[in-house]
Amino acid sequence: MKNAPDKEGLENFWREINGKEVKHNGEVHWVENQYHQNPSMEWSPVCQKDVAKALRITPNWKAPGRDQIANFSLKQLTATRKSI
Repeated sequence: MKNAPDKEGLENFWREINGKEVKHNGEVHWVENQYHQNPSMEWSPVCQKDVAKALRITPNWKAPGRDQIANFSLKQLTATRKSI
């Protein structure tokens, strides 16, 4: 892998995506419809087993996402799963 991001680069990348608080409009009709269709839908933490299971079904050499890390690398670098 060329030009692998360092720890600070990865943290900054994900902070831009996940680090901002977002307020959604709960008054829109489709949100209410989804809630009524799935009243028990709750957030649950993602564990390393979930990440490994999702990675198993991803194609190896598809174009990487914004993080520029190919699925093949994520599959092989098992130590990264804890961070994901």
